[in-house]
Amino acid sequence: MARPIFSQEVHEDVVISPTPFEEANSPAMEYDMKLPHYSQKEIDFLKACAEKPSSICGGEIFQNVLDEKNLVTDECCRDILKIGKDCHLGLIKIIFSSYEYKNIASIPRSKQTWNDCVRRVGSKIGAPVSFE
Repeated sequence: MARPIFSQEVHEDVVISPTPFEEANSPAMEYDMKLPHYSQKEIDFLKACAEKPSSICGGEIFQNVLDEKNLVTDECCRDILKIGKDCHLGLIKIIFSSYEYKNIASIPRSKQTWNDCVRRVGSKIGAPVSFE
């Protein structure tokens, strides 16, 4: 049985992905490098916040902010309310400040999600405060 021979030559019609160094000058990389810098205290706070919601709920909340038709379950609403308003908003701000998501109006939508969760399950866990 014949074995294929692999060549190091690249034919002209073959497209090779850029190396990380070539991609560093892309508009996305330049944009993300200019994002606001966070203090160590803020970074530690956001890291602690990111560990609180379950991975299922994190994805569910993210999908809801992208498209309000993706509803957040009561269980995930409890997760959002338990982490608190500052954690919820801080995580949304940092995720949606990247180049990929910069054109999505995430803050108003995340506040709407929070308020909806307060309305639906807030009284069951101690009635957190709504966003205005």
